[in-house]
Amino acid sequence: MVKIPYLSGFNAYLKTRHISAKAHTEYMNSLNDFFNYTIQHNTDYKISEKITDVHEMDVRLFKDFMLEKLELSPSTINKVISNLNVYFKYLFSLKKTPEIPTLNINSVTVPKQSDFPVTVFLKLPDYLKADLSIYTRLLILIISKGFNYKEALAPDFYKKFNQLNFDLDQRKFLSTYQTYIEPYKNYWDNDNLFLSRNKAANSPLLTVTALHRDLKRDSDSTNLDLSPKKLYTTFILLALSTRELSEDQLRALDALDTASVLYYRRLKRETNFNI
Repeated sequence: MVKIPYLSGFNAYLKTRHISAKAHTEYMNSLNDFFNYTIQHNTDYKISEKITDVHEMDVRLFKDFMLEKLELSPSTINKVISNLNVYFKYLFSLKKTPEIPTLNINSVTVPKQSDFPVTVFLKLPDYLKADLSIYTRLLILIISKGFNYKEALAPDFYKKFNQLNFDLDQRKFLSTYQTYIEPYKNYWDNDNLFLSRNKAANSPLLTVTALHRDLKRDSDSTNLDLSPKKLYTTFILLALSTRELSEDQLRALDALDTASVLYYRRLKRETNFNI
């Protein structure tokens, strides 16, 4: 287990706050996770193991790690930062550190249900016909079938996609899409779904950056967050809010590992997500 500076003194301080055993465990977990991360990413601290070598940037990096890599919920991240803040304020009060590294770290905003583009999936036929980029609409359709954007952009995903069942509105959109994509398929001699429109590109596959440009433009025009992660998260939250799951919703939920299921269920609770 990683060494936590001044742990015995901090434990004694926590006892004066008369916190519960559960809260005490959460403090210890927060400290262990933070210092395990920091000792791997802060060379000075790895050598010295002195609290004076821990700075605000270490907390910012750890916060980003929890948010982007671990994909912890906002309330979980905010609780960890709060626990670290109590620890560093304690050390600062004893003059063990010249700074409070958590002082300028903002909490993560807990999203509201209104932050999710629910209408995209509740009114899918309308959005497949809307004046949006063909690739935006294709991604929406793919996510509505239970796949995430990384799967959608993967080489040869078209083989799996072409085996799916589509209703009339979806087939109408796919007819429009086929007309659009045919010149690019011929030019690149490639059957993948997302093809580059830049004929000077090094690869026939559309880049993530190019897709994000389309999604950003359509997000601005619709006043909805159409980013890949937000679209997929919305679809999963809708699935978790549905009693009779469709084949596509089942496909998406079955593909999730246990940690992801727990994450999305926690997010559903925190946002009071309901349909």
